[in-house]
Amino acid sequence: MYYNNKLANSSNKPKTTWSIIKAITNNKKNCNNILILQIDGKVTTHYQIIAEKFKHYFISVADSITNNKSITDTTDNSNKINPLNYLYSTFKQAFTNVTVKKTTTYEIEKIIKELKK
Repeated sequence: MYYNNKLANSSNKPKTTWSIIKAITNNKKNCNNILILQIDGKVTTHYQIIAEKFKHYFISVADSITNNKSITDTTDNSNKINPLNYLYSTFKQAFTNVTVKKTTTYEIEKIIKELKK
């Protein structure tokens, strides 16, 4: 009953819902954990050094994916011109057809008003 009243009187229901869930499950964030990471053979707990190492790692992963020659070398010129050719040759399953029906702003407003109820 306490939580029902708390939620009913809340002006921000999603936030209140999550605070109730955290209170019930005792799932609190513990910001006192010390992150330890070994970088180049040295152990560090300095958050800025650790953050920089993660940043450089994820940048290098993105760069290696972007510059991966094995992918670009195996695609022929038609795949470079039309990306759908690449998708069709890569994914062996058929794509489902999507049809889009024309709509008016009135219909969209009507849907939004229904969602707000």
